[in-house]
Amino acid sequence: MKTNKGEEISVTVKFFATLRNFAPAKESITLHRGSTVNTILEMYEISEKTKLIILINGLPHQTKETVIKNGDIVAIFPPLAGG
Repeated sequence: MKTNKGEEISVTVKFFATLRNFAPAKESITLHRGSTVNTILEMYEISEKTKLIILINGLPHQTKETVIKNGDIVAIFPPLAGG
């Protein structure tokens, strides 16, 4: 099925730490307009139950339901621990 140019968006995803076991550290991908962070997680087979820290364009407090926009940079981290 052919899609209209306006139906797809291009985003950059970055995975950090142990999430690199699922995907490359950085990758440009094409998604359908209206896709969410969950769409990305499903693409890379990352469990929906996995606790994550999600930044979009450097802004924290994003959720798995956040809609991605064309040109966004989505950074996904596992929970950080320190001492």
